[in-house]
Amino acid sequence: MGEELNISLDLKRLVGLDKVAMMLDISLREVQRRIAAKELPQPVKIGRLSKLPVEEVLNYVERLKNNRVTNQ
Repeated sequence: MGEELNISLDLKRLVGLDKVAMMLDISLREVQRRIAAKELPQPVKIGRLSKLPVEEVLNYVERLKNNRVTNQ
């Protein structure tokens, strides 16, 4: 049960937009463009920092994968 809790907490963890860019292998500017285009969710602001939950980034990747499968 301890491992399930760790996985759950990791998915809820907030990461900076620079980390999101690294996760998606795109530029920081491209992350910002996708947020502006509403492809990625609006970030959580903590002071001046913008962060996204890891779970939402993974959901975005899943949507892209599902679109790839249905568009073929």
